Amino acid sequence: MPLDLMSTSNFLVVSDFSLWSGIDCLRSACLGMTLIDIESISSAQEHFTPREAARAMTMGLRRRRDFIAARIALKRLARQLDIVKENRPDQEIETVGPDDVRPCIAESEIYCSVSHRARLVVAVTHSHPVGVDVELVSEKATKIWSLFLSPQEQELALQSGLSPERAAARAWTIKEATAKALGLHLFQAIHAVNVVRLGEVEGMMSYQEKNYPVRHAEGNGYVMSLIVCDDL
Repeated sequence: MPLDLMSTSNFLVVSDFSLWSGIDCLRSACLGMTLIDIESISSAQEHFTPREAARAMTMGLRRRRDFIAARIALKRLARQLDIVKENRPDQEIETVGPDDVRPCIAESEIYCSVSHRARLVVAVTHSHPVGVDVELVSEKATKIWSLFLSPQEQELALQSGLSPERAAARAWTIKEATAKALGLHLFQAIHAVNVVRLGEVEGMMSYQEKNYPVRHAEGNGYVMSLIVCDDL
């Protein structure tokens, strides 16, 4: 199914979320969110600050493409939220955090998270630690879900009322989004984060005996999950 896109500068932003179930709830839980078609983004380094350019030079072409897309999505959010002026050039908007790994928004104190998969890159912001992940719905996740889901979580997915592919995509994105929100390595999240509820637009995960709600959106063959850790 083709994406509904609109042109903004030299890239395309998804303009119509009407085909995405659950998207309104997910978007309302963020301070800001943008979703961009990666294939529309130029690979020119004109978008980079010096620190971003230095990081990009260490990457292969595919990884660099995704890195550029994430930077542009974050810079767009910085303008949307009036953190920087609309006419401030990309080269002056920093999106690489002090640790040279985690993303940031123009060196502000606001929390942000990014994810990319296939054609899409999504970026979100919040006043509390936040994690977002987007994944294609496919049989691949169900074939390997024993690698990232416990037997209890697999049974939960089978009893969720969703197809195995849609349930697996939600479960995987919960683990990924939680890793980003809590600053965990993905391997840690796979074993320390427990999926305790799976649903069409809402779920729940548990970490260190604390439950956190999860919001899901699905459209165009993708599932997106958002987690906000408002007690941190």
